[in-house]
Amino acid sequence: MRRAINNGEIVPFYQPVVNGREGTLRGVEVLARWKQPHGGYISPAAFIPLAEKCGLIVPLTQSLMNQVARQMNAIASKLPEGFHIGINFSASHIILPTFVDECLNYRDSFTRRDLNLVLEVTEREPLNVDESLVQRLNILHENGFVIALDDFGTGYSGLSYLHDLHIDYIKIDHSFVGRVNADPASTRILDCVLDLARKLSISIVAEDVETKEQFDYLNQNNITFQQGYYFYKPVTYIDLVKIILSKPKVKIVVE
Repeated sequence: MRRAINNGEIVPFYQPVVNGREGTLRGVEVLARWKQPHGGYISPAAFIPLAEKCGLIVPLTQSLMNQVARQMNAIASKLPEGFHIGINFSASHIILPTFVDECLNYRDSFTRRDLNLVLEVTEREPLNVDESLVQRLNILHENGFVIALDDFGTGYSGLSYLHDLHIDYIKIDHSFVGRVNADPASTRILDCVLDLARKLSISIVAEDVETKEQFDYLNQNNITFQQGYYFYKPVTYIDLVKIILSKPKVKIVVE
């Protein structure tokens, strides 16, 4: 795993985030893939747990940050104003004393200053919210970063995070989106999550949108930002460039 990181075999894939009402591209979520010597890629589900177990998730993320900045700079003039670029950060990375400086250096490595750099904090592992952490994330927020709570409602302390941290977005995944109209109870729970976000003035990104029924429900509930196979699967940098240059205005699914 360490060799793969050092050799640049862990590469970024990009899943587009779209405006569900307009069909326009609004940003991307960065996802890791392990590139194989003879072609093909290994899914993160097969190696991210290994990276975490071996204490390599931080250098893996740092490598992705460097690659993303370099690739986005190459197409900077083609990116829409306010384009979102989201990267997931583990709890073990966020608590490091160097985390703020790493993020500021990451921001400064972009040639465009009007991009929205999103720090996605996953709820799938516990994060010790103390004064130091709050201060750290506040500094990043004050320096232009957008803070998103990923996998909301599926992990440890989502409501606590909303209370203690300055959260700009919550991301709801298949555990919520996939239950749209599945049964009355599931739909009511999702309705409550959406209502909570609105009352707290927190925006929502819907992940794992796969069907027109889900798409219609989200639009009816004014969930503008959406991602999933209904629009695009995660794509290579080259395919992302093609999507951006095509300036899509309608639903396109990249095979």
